[in-house]
Formats: sequence, C-alpha cells, structure tokens
Amino acid sequence: MKTNGRLIRRKRVELGHGMNRFAALAGISGAALSRIENGQRQPRPETLKKITDALGCRIHEVMAEEDGDAPEVQSGASATGNDEATRGPAGSPLSSKSAPTAK
Repeated sequence: MKTNGRLIRRKRVELGHGMNRFAALAGISGAALSRIENGQRQPRPETLKKITDALGCRIHEVMAEEDGDAPEVQSGASATGNDEATRGPAGSPLSSKSAPTAK
C-alpha cells in the first residue's frame, strides 16, 4: 500500500502547520516532506511513523486505497486552506478598499 501525500498535506494544513515547521516537528527535512506530499517519494516506515505521530493520527489514515488513491474529502475549503482570508461575509470576496467609517 502507498502513502497518500495529499492526505498528509490536508491533515498538516488543518492543524495550521507550515511545511518547514511541521517537518521540524516530525524530525524530517522540509524537502523530504515536500516530496512525500507531492507523491514524488514514498516514506520509509520509520519516517511515516514520525509524520503520523506529529499529525496525531494512525498510519492507515494517510494510506492510499487499493484502487490507487483515497477518495477526495469535500470540506468546503480550498486546497491551501485560505478561504477565510479571502472571503468576506456570506462568502463574498473581500475588496482591497476599506469600508467607509462613520464620523
């Protein structure tokens, strides 16, 4: 079975960790974490254990399904997790202009 790097990234972002911060927390390099998350490398079992310990999950939660990939989970947020920063009330985009203030 293969690791699903997208699931690792999703869980890391949900915890609010940046790539290098999380890599340091897990005890691996940022470059190694990037390659794992992007599917360019499969981690060794001991590295996968470090990652899942830092994520607070079990190994099977970040494994791809037998048909090649885990199903997509729709959470209503973008892949970067920045929807809150780019949306205003009721999901409207925030403008770059300041709202007028009452005097």
